[in-house]
Amino acid sequence: MNGAIIGLGHGERVISRAFRIEKIKLLGVYSKNIKKAQKYSKENNLQKNYKSIDDLINDKEIHLIAIAVPAYYQIRIIKKCLIQKKYIFAEKPITTNYKHLQKITTQIKKSNKKFIVDYIFQKHEAFKEFKKILPSKIEENTKINVNFKIESYVNKNNIVNWKNKSYLGGGIINLYLPHILQYLIFFCGQISKCTIIKKNRKILTVQYTFRNGINSIINIDSNNSKTEHSISYENKKIRIELKNNSKDYAKNFKIIKFNKINKLKKIIRYDNKINKFQLDGRIFLTAKLLSLFTKKFNKKEHEAILKEYLNIEKILNKTRNIL
Repeated sequence: MNGAIIGLGHGERVISRAFRIEKIKLLGVYSKNIKKAQKYSKENNLQKNYKSIDDLINDKEIHLIAIAVPAYYQIRIIKKCLIQKKYIFAEKPITTNYKHLQKITTQIKKSNKKFIVDYIFQKHEAFKEFKKILPSKIEENTKINVNFKIESYVNKNNIVNWKNKSYLGGGIINLYLPHILQYLIFFCGQISKCTIIKKNRKILTVQYTFRNGINSIINIDSNNSKTEHSISYENKKIRIELKNNSKDYAKNFKIIKFNKINKLKKIIRYDNKINKFQLDGRIFLTAKLLSLFTKKFNKKEHEAILKEYLNIEKILNKTRNIL
């Protein structure tokens, strides 16, 4: 399969390396910084040099296009890719405008071409295992809380660009919250209510209530040098944690089970492939998602995936509207 990448930030750091793992042949790249794209193409011996996004999209040798641009611009590119019947690997969130997303989803369904969004944690074995050991019966006052701490380079270096601006697809609500919503919905089902507790440029604390009665408080701190990515499920009887304190927020998770009645504690460590992976864990998980493009197209499965994306973006939209 031949691929191309639009955008050389995340596209270069993560997606291009995931292409290599999945043996997707990268024919060319496009960046608004033409010199950067030309330099990257030369250093990596790529066959193609594109002067515009349209040149790349219209290239009949390209089967898969990975889009790594801010959400505000992404929807226009997706529309053009659909016209040219390309497979699409998109960034999350798909767009900052939910109405636009509803319209484009109809086009995606009609295209019968695979459309995958970069929700990497759906492919994480530790998250799947965490889901398996959660109690099937929902006890009263059950809660599932998330702490996500990271020192983003824009905060660390006081950089002002699109990553600070939520209307362009940046900001905490677009860069980090979508991943958390994806796996919380996977764990607990549909969300019915959202309440903002704290919000500024670097910190977001938000509470969600699920239809089954579970409450969740998410705390995201994008200006903290002590990286943490932890999920805690708790009721009167137990507490189950999925925890990672390493600098790589995508790997090195462990599950901690604590029985409040008999005070027994059990730690499950994961010695799986992602922990042995020497590079950024996001590359490993992105490659897992890209592997879906090599599998036979199943319309029902694909529509279920699109429905999940719509649901996540709907909750994101509700959250944006009350900020």
